[in-house]
Amino acid sequence: MWRHFRILLPCLAAILPMILGGCASKRPLPSGVVTMAVLDGTMAEGLRETRKTTVGWWVGAKTRYDGGNAGIPLGDVLAHEFEEVPGVQVLSREDFRSYYADKERRLAREYPDMTPEERLFILERQSPADYGRSLNVDFVLTSRIEQARLTRSHFLQTWTGAADLSLALLDTRTGETVWQWSDGDTDLFSSPVSVMGQMARRARKNAIKADAFALSR
Repeated sequence: MWRHFRILLPCLAAILPMILGGCASKRPLPSGVVTMAVLDGTMAEGLRETRKTTVGWWVGAKTRYDGGNAGIPLGDVLAHEFEEVPGVQVLSREDFRSYYADKERRLAREYPDMTPEERLFILERQSPADYGRSLNVDFVLTSRIEQARLTRSHFLQTWTGAADLSLALLDTRTGETVWQWSDGDTDLFSSPVSVMGQMARRARKNAIKADAFALSR
């Protein structure tokens, strides 16, 4: 089934923009304001499943929790931070989740034999710029997670959050990447989401410094 699905993928990709369209509404904006949507983060290959593993022994024993569903909270913290960028209006995450769920329902109606995993496979491979144009925003922020891990020490009874991610800002008009950012960090007694929040703050500051939204041009 999966092999046949991959054969059909180019055809599905060609018609998906038609399925995605039709839900955005236009509204006037103040002069000098740009709009942006933050997509859910995507997980690197091999990280899509939530895993729990124990390594070491005695005083060195640790349990690692890898979060395969970290993409949604990453999108949430990024949207929260980039709302603070002057001159940038961020599409609410509630509106985005409603939009995304509607796209999945429409895809399910068009192709009832698809599994949820296959629908996600299709939706994640749709061009971010196409999403942005459908949502009627100027920019789309994408993210990729290379690590989202909580490590607990059995002996010390401590825990450490770790995350590695990369961001890209796309101009929906041209489809070009106008800004990129990569970061990684760990923090004692923090969750991976908290660590990603810290990195999101640094990313916001870098985007402002780099004039990523071209607000000064």
